Amino acid sequence: MMYRPFDIELWERHELYAHFSRLKQPHYAIAANVDVTRLLAFKRREGLSFYLSLIYLVTEVLNSIENFKLRIIDGQVVCFDTIHTNFTHKHPEEQIFRFHTAPFQGTLQEYVAATTHAIAHQRSLFGGMGDIQNVVYCSCAPNVDATSITNPGMENPDDAIPRVNWGKYVERDGRWTVNVTVTVNHRFIDGYHIGLFFERLQAAIDRL
Repeated sequence: MMYRPFDIELWERHELYAHFSRLKQPHYAIAANVDVTRLLAFKRREGLSFYLSLIYLVTEVLNSIENFKLRIIDGQVVCFDTIHTNFTHKHPEEQIFRFHTAPFQGTLQEYVAATTHAIAHQRSLFGGMGDIQNVVYCSCAPNVDATSITNPGMENPDDAIPRVNWGKYVERDGRWTVNVTVTVNHRFIDGYHIGLFFERLQAAIDRL
């Protein structure tokens, strides 16, 4: 895990950081619809998993915004060089899901190919890179047209790992959309940064 110390006192948000640090529960979520019409066309053309493709694009965007790469390690705020992917998945013949941590590397096609191979052979509950801080937690409820999704296990106010969740994609007025929920720690991330995330995610999809 490569990271550098992050000086809170020199940060323009240092007063906001101090304010939200006084809260026992500084986490909050924002949900918004994302147009995935071009992503669906891309995944069909390339023969790729929609789920893993969206995980890649989400992580690519998070890595472009410094606030999403901030964590607290041993009481010290640090900024990681790279955020990797941690996500839930299930085998078609099973009802239970598993967790997998995959390195964020390569092109979208390379990431999906390598990760598809890795999870196909996973039979333990946890697989991949292990328990690391520099990840984004992703999950999907593919059978539900969800408008927002909450996450368990966020009792620690120092937990700064973002959660990104979505439901199934649905057609509306000839376009395909999916509702994406982003859950973050307000000590590090404001609505501005989540808005930037959605703006860049849509742009990344539209470039496919």
